[in-house]
Amino acid sequence: MDPLKTDCRHFRSDRPCHPHKLSGVVCAECHDDYDPIRHRVLILKLAAVGDVLRTTSLLPAIHRRWPGAHITWVTAPSAVPLFAGNPLVDRVVGFTGGVPLEVATERYDVVLNPDASVETCALAHTAQAGEHFGFGFDPERAVAVPLGAGAETWFALGLHDDAKRANRRTYQDLVADVLQLDYRREPPILELTDTEREKGRELRQAHPPAAGRCVIGLNTGAGTRWRFKRWTEAGMTELVRRVSSDGHRVFLLGGPDEVERNARLLHATGDAAVHTGCENDLRTFAGIVDACDLLVTGDTLAMHMGVARGKPVVALFGPTSSHEIELFDRGERLVSDVPCLVCYLPDCDVAPNCMESLSIDTVSAAVQRWVERAPS
Repeated sequence: MDPLKTDCRHFRSDRPCHPHKLSGVVCAECHDDYDPIRHRVLILKLAAVGDVLRTTSLLPAIHRRWPGAHITWVTAPSAVPLFAGNPLVDRVVGFTGGVPLEVATERYDVVLNPDASVETCALAHTAQAGEHFGFGFDPERAVAVPLGAGAETWFALGLHDDAKRANRRTYQDLVADVLQLDYRREPPILELTDTEREKGRELRQAHPPAAGRCVIGLNTGAGTRWRFKRWTEAGMTELVRRVSSDGHRVFLLGGPDEVERNARLLHATGDAAVHTGCENDLRTFAGIVDACDLLVTGDTLAMHMGVARGKPVVALFGPTSSHEIELFDRGERLVSDVPCLVCYLPDCDVAPNCMESLSIDTVSAAVQRWVERAPS
């Protein structure tokens, strides 16, 4: 039997490896494709999909610290599609409760847990590993335990509103300290196939902007957790009218929660906006974002997708921290002047609220600044 290089990244015990399928090469004679695993790294990140996506910015730093790393990433099932085609992650495990088989039976060199949630910390505690970074777990008190100075800082930001409001560091910068990584401002990673980009290209071909003008993606929702993460419908309606009168084409973006809102916007603006659908799967939605030249959005998954795909982003902020968002010099963060910003409250009765205080003139001017720099 051919001597097997079971330490190779391509080795599979139940099937031929990818290089063998491509060229017929066998282990004993394989040199160019032989890629020995030097470190086995487990990453636990179970949070919202956008939060998971922006954490992929840290993958290059992880590989710098642990060269030859084999990366297993445990995440929420809804976030699993984000990793298709990601060359820096070897295996993705959807967490549905309990301890995944991969965590229960395997031994890792390193466990990276940037989250202080009890569920994630308990899962990290069960993993067999030589080193743990980020947050651990105290089983007697059932609480998270910061495992370093960076984790202590992040822990405090999560527990104290005043500290969160005063923070001026980006999420990636903070979490790099939590995991003790050398972060160099690499953007998030979101690879797309031609098929996944096809609907976006078709929409653009069917509804092109005027010559030399842009397709502007307007993301109208922001989830259900924080009501005022999304801008006002009146503001969106007027923005569509203004930019379309200048020859730009607006693509309305949203998911199932935005069906009625987008229908109202289409009715109010006539044919000035394009309905891109509210039932797109995650990667088709990303492909539509990719078809845009510029994105206008709240603090949302679409914003993180736009950043990952290198799109200029005009991002509007209210209850969440604008300073934690890294746009990589490809966009602009807009905040109003109300004193209660970064409250992280699900709702409020302040009038005018933070999003009502973001005027159409402010948003329109920011859009104009970035369409002038966007490729047409």
